[in-house]
Amino acid sequence: MEVGGSNSNRRNSRILKALSLLYLGMVVLSLLLLHQPSYEPGVSFVLLYLVAAVAVTAAVALLLLPTDQFTEGFCAVVYVSWAVFVALAVFFSGGVSSELHALYWPLLLAAALHGSWRIGLSALISTLVGYVLAMLPVILVDAADAEDPVLIFFRLGVLALMGLFALFIVRNLPGSETFGDEYSVDEDGSVLVDQVTGEIESHRDAQVAVILVDPGRNLEDLDLLLERVHSRIGEPVLLGEGSVFGVVLSGLDERGVESAARRTLAASGSLGSEETRVGAALYPRDARSPEDLLAAAGQALEAAFETESPSAIVFAGKNALRGGGRKGSSQSTP
Repeated sequence: MEVGGSNSNRRNSRILKALSLLYLGMVVLSLLLLHQPSYEPGVSFVLLYLVAAVAVTAAVALLLLPTDQFTEGFCAVVYVSWAVFVALAVFFSGGVSSELHALYWPLLLAAALHGSWRIGLSALISTLVGYVLAMLPVILVDAADAEDPVLIFFRLGVLALMGLFALFIVRNLPGSETFGDEYSVDEDGSVLVDQVTGEIESHRDAQVAVILVDPGRNLEDLDLLLERVHSRIGEPVLLGEGSVFGVVLSGLDERGVESAARRTLAASGSLGSEETRVGAALYPRDARSPEDLLAAAGQALEAAFETESPSAIVFAGKNALRGGGRKGSSQSTP
């Protein structure tokens, strides 16, 4: 079952849709430039128009895609595709003498805005490879004059430095992912509260849920568990320095939230954990504010530790336990 889009998906969507609008304008300006009498390099207009048509179609398609589509992997593919389009445009508009190299810069700079080193690295590598391939025919046939090789390697060096600078930004800006810390750490609950607030404002007629997970003992690899939760359920947020984490879901009923919680239990169990506990709360059923919703999920997680089952899912706001256990204000699904 597909869960609602996470904050990272919404951010990725905004960035790529803004980039698509930018490239739509830059494609139009580029075609106007190439038709000016002062433009000297030779242009293969038929092939260039085919590339421009594909690029415009891709940009329009990105504007129409839903937010949930903009995962990290999808964004990386988009940047690779844009790098291919730009390389073809450079090649068909004069190659080494082309004036369309400026189309590369938004790729490298926009990638840093995602806060993901994987997206930034994908944009950098695809840009450098695309540029080299666009220049390769000139290099192989030795058709360039004495100054062209210097110009080629100068541009290549500038692109590489720009891409490395973007990766540096990703690594060092607060709140961005780094090579050794891929997920947000929430010291006081503010990150989860902000996510819940965003989901409530975006989906006013839908339920919003918070699930808190304690993987328990003997977990082999917390990073791998977080990666699996991120790909299958939603964006995990670590709570403090321990292994407890939370996930915000939207657009799901209680059955859907329970299914997501069960998948978390299964992922944790597959990595050796023996005592995974999950607490869940739903807005507006269990709380009327993001802060109260997080508190209700925390109380449900505490109740999960009072069950006799080695693993348990406890829902806030119920009068009886399901599947055995003590009576109380929570619901347990061992």
